[in-house]
Amino acid sequence: MKMRQVLIGLERKNDLKLDKLTAKQRELIALGNSLIAGNTHSISHHVKKALDTGATKKDILKVTSFVIGDAHLLLSVIELLQALRFEESDRASYISVVEDCTED
Repeated sequence: MKMRQVLIGLERKNDLKLDKLTAKQRELIALGNSLIAGNTHSISHHVKKALDTGATKKDILKVTSFVIGDAHLLLSVIELLQALRFEESDRASYISVVEDCTED
């Protein structure tokens, strides 16, 4: 898969001919757009569909890093979420970091 096409698709949605992309590339673009919009339901949906079409964790993290704009920041956020889950696992069997972050 050419990740460059996916990233270009995220930058220029209107100039891209989606019929020339693979299902995996289309799902990764949809995931990137969901991340940009902050639509948590849609993010989960497109992660599952991207994996179903053959995307790897690495592909998904590349798209996420592109959207965030900084690979080091992404790795820091992942480490933070893992640390929170580890700490909370001692206190509760389930934690939803997304729900905790969206509550006022």
